[in-house]
Amino acid sequence: MIRLLFLFCTVRAVKAIKWDAPKPYDPVWLASVQSHAPVPPLGETRFSCCFDDSDVEFRLFTRRNPFVYQVLKTNDSSNLRSSNFNFNNKVKVLAHGWLNHGDGPMPESIKEAYLNVSDLNIIVVDWGKPANVNYIWASYNVAMVGRLLTEFLNFLIGEGVSMDDVHLIGHSLGAHVVGIAGAYVKQGPIDTITGLDPALPLFTLGNKDARLDKHDARHVEVIHTCGGYLGFASPLGHIDFYPNGGTRQPGCGFDYRGLCAHNRAHMYFAESIISAVPFTAVRCVDYDELYYQGYCKGTGEKLIMGGFDIHYGKDGIYYLKTGAEKPFALGDVNP
Repeated sequence: MIRLLFLFCTVRAVKAIKWDAPKPYDPVWLASVQSHAPVPPLGETRFSCCFDDSDVEFRLFTRRNPFVYQVLKTNDSSNLRSSNFNFNNKVKVLAHGWLNHGDGPMPESIKEAYLNVSDLNIIVVDWGKPANVNYIWASYNVAMVGRLLTEFLNFLIGEGVSMDDVHLIGHSLGAHVVGIAGAYVKQGPIDTITGLDPALPLFTLGNKDARLDKHDARHVEVIHTCGGYLGFASPLGHIDFYPNGGTRQPGCGFDYRGLCAHNRAHMYFAESIISAVPFTAVRCVDYDELYYQGYCKGTGEKLIMGGFDIHYGKDGIYYLKTGAEKPFALGDVNP
């Protein structure tokens, strides 16, 4: 039933967004449509494969150490207080996705952008070993990595860090890692979560316990760039941005695996933090306007995607155009 429902939704999305299905031999696509069980709820025991707790590392970067990280350890107070962690600064937590590492393009580019703008505590969740297995196992590993991040955040709370000062940012599978952590952290909620094209294959809308959801933080923003294939097309946050319609991205050519479009989410976000030209988006009447047209004429309301500031109270669906190459931001060119 789950498989048939997924296929039905995919066919419907193809008609509305005019999106071509990838080649049938693509392993990521096969993982999404073959008869593998979806990612289980947290209450089940089928969590992880091929790693232990020591394979997940929390790496601290600040302006005092922008290039050489310090490893923070859960429940090690002396380690935290002897590090460059500054209790007066806000905390940004970055979680990469499948087949990536803590020194990959997503955490590196966003870390560099933030530290160019302000002195912050940047914590990169390096879960490279559990992320570098076949996609099916990596998706099952998300729950355990999310729980380890929850324990680390609970440790920070015990040391005096307020969750009002914490912003979690995850790409692909990493978006679900931070969603799970946000949902289960004690003395929450987390202030903000940003999901960068949250992974779709083997995740379902119905199982909110296993994926990012707008209830995982006080404020959740999502950027969709490969919706309906590698990423969710459906809205998941308080604010959902759909660059170029949220499915295909300019400059990606015949992106049969979807990886180019999927990675655009973190590229747009990193650029938005430091760009003098904003990623200006228009608010759609509703998701149906975007779904059936692939774009929005909008309500007249506008909002900047990404950036350094958080967009509290601007809930809705937003559409924008970008360039085909860096710099991607075009400013206010939308309807």
